[in-house]
Amino acid sequence: MPHKPAAFELCDAVGPAATFEGVVNAIRIEAGGRLVGESFDGGGFLNAALEAGVLDPARRSVVIGAGGAGRAICHALPAAGLERLGILNETMEPVETLATKLRGKFPKLDIRFDQTFDDAGLLVNATSLGLRATDTLPMDPSKLPGDCAVFDIIAARRTEFMNAAAARGLKVIDGVAMIRHQLPLQTAFWRGET
Repeated sequence: MPHKPAAFELCDAVGPAATFEGVVNAIRIEAGGRLVGESFDGGGFLNAALEAGVLDPARRSVVIGAGGAGRAICHALPAAGLERLGILNETMEPVETLATKLRGKFPKLDIRFDQTFDDAGLLVNATSLGLRATDTLPMDPSKLPGDCAVFDIIAARRTEFMNAAAARGLKVIDGVAMIRHQLPLQTAFWRGET
């Protein structure tokens, strides 16, 4: 972060997730110096969410952030069977672009852009908010249902958002879980097994 889109442009070839998302977070150097990239944020997120038992395809998941990781997560969720998705971002242009791509691939996916959380089963912070203790919270966790889970992809530290969600009694998953689940996927990719 924030070089995933630039890394995508440097690659000679990219995998299916990277093609959809327009970003890469792993590059393999092949014979002759050919660069092949792929995105594993979505796979790492999805496997961590499934392990934690926080993904209910029948309930809305809300993703805050439409950058590289946010796009990957928004792509992974309907690929895993999610039916309803909320996407929030500071600016609407990347959200609209992402929604158009998602609707093209998942025509039955219900996508909303409003800040309504009453039906959310999972809230994902896919922004950089929380990297510093002085950052604002990505949203007010008191607006979430009592049985909503929070997945904050920040791995560098326990964020104030994680603490506020946990103080409400919400289940919280951090970015370390996402990274832990990306590693075997990336290792197989670097070895040329995928």
